[in-house]
This record gives sequence, structure tokens and C-alpha cells, in this order.
Amino acid sequence: MVKALDPLAPGDECHFVSPVRFGRRRADHYGHLVLTSGWLKLRGIVDVSVTWGEVADVQRARREIVVSLRDSRRLLRFSCHSEAEAERGVLIAQHLTQSAQPATADSDTSFHHAAL
Repeated sequence: MVKALDPLAPGDECHFVSPVRFGRRRADHYGHLVLTSGWLKLRGIVDVSVTWGEVADVQRARREIVVSLRDSRRLLRFSCHSEAEAERGVLIAQHLTQSAQPATADSDTSFHHAAL
């Protein structure tokens, strides 16, 4: 648990906060990536909020946290200051994404590990 930048909804807990660059172009936006038990949020000039149920996958590409969304081809890219920071964020985001998926009788309950 870490201290959130903004007040959270009752029951929501903050797990990760990091300064990031959002996007891949010269007009990138800077802000803070906030991972809570319910949301992935970017707080900055542009605010982005996505529930974990909307997230299909989270991967790391060097210093970037790359988030793919369900029912979309769009990727959200958050560039961290270091690979270690991105790795920590990806591991937390992958866990929160898995936790948000509904359990089914046919689901694989084996341990899933993050690709580092």
C-alpha cells in the first residue's frame, strides 16, 4: 500500500504511484500513474481512468508499462523513470487485472507468473 495522490473511494486501496510519460509521440503527457484496487489512473494534464475489468493484458517493454484494453486495439503506454519501476508496476497491474476477472468453473487456477 502507498499513499494516493487524491482521495479514493471507500474500500479502494492504492498499490502503486509513479511519475510517468504517457504516449509515444512528441506531444506526450506527463503525470502520475496510480494503480488502485479498482482502477488504473493517470493523473496529470490529461486524466485517464480505466477499471481493471476493462484491461485485457499488461506487459513491460523496457521502461514502459503497456496496457491493452478489452474490445479495443488501443494500447496505453506509460514510460517510467527506470526498468525496475516499470517492472514493479507491471507485476502489480497484472495481479490487479487477474483479481478483477470473474472466476469460472473452467478457469485455470494454477499460478500465473509475470513475464519479466
